[in-house]
Amino acid sequence: MKKNKLIFALLSALFGFFVLQSCTKDNTTYKVYNSFTTPTVTAPLDAALVSITGKTIDLKWVSTNKDGNAVKCDIYFGTTNTPGLLKKGNATLSLTVPVVEGGTYYWYVVMTDANNIITTSPLWSFTVAVNYTISNFVGLYDCNEPGYKHYDCNFSKVDNKTVKNDNFWDNGWAVNYVFDSYGKVTLTPVSYVSGTTTYDITGDGTFNPLTNGVIVNYVVKDHATGKAADTNTHTFIKK
Repeated sequence: MKKNKLIFALLSALFGFFVLQSCTKDNTTYKVYNSFTTPTVTAPLDAALVSITGKTIDLKWVSTNKDGNAVKCDIYFGTTNTPGLLKKGNATLSLTVPVVEGGTYYWYVVMTDANNIITTSPLWSFTVAVNYTISNFVGLYDCNEPGYKHYDCNFSKVDNKTVKNDNFWDNGWAVNYVFDSYGKVTLTPVSYVSGTTTYDITGDGTFNPLTNGVIVNYVVKDHATGKAADTNTHTFIKK
């Protein structure tokens, strides 16, 4: 009996020793460093359509550092959603970049603090609006229809975004082309009857405010069957 009490006493003492060891205070001092916050875009806003004058635009964003680290960042910029490095070690939260009307651009920034800890922004994008005056697209045009011939068309103004072509398909049919700020043009769907056949006409393409040229990819379908009677491209050059 005494032997059992002695063993119990020894076990209790050992347990107390380990408890004391585990409760010993760790006096190690830790210093907290703050990296840059995730960058937030301020201009141009993500996915925005931006009107500009000139040939450049300012990229701007916000990112802060509680430790007061100097700004150091790499800017990736390009026309694909995997933009390449444009500027390394930029010391401000902005950068002026070259752009062209109608172009869509993708970009992001990588902030680096004093301890080389990086913070990467999301991928952003924007499109530069195409500036145009619809009246510049009014007048006589040469229409090139591959596989057929060149022939004349007159474009007249419908409104500030639309012109009317008076000789679609060299058949005297009138169709409207609607312009937008992305440099795109859309043929307003319309139907015409020739003989006993009704044709449905659709199309879209691009315009160039520097040359006042228009390119439209069109489809003419047999309304009754839904089959394409003609699929081609009209290239309009102003005379």
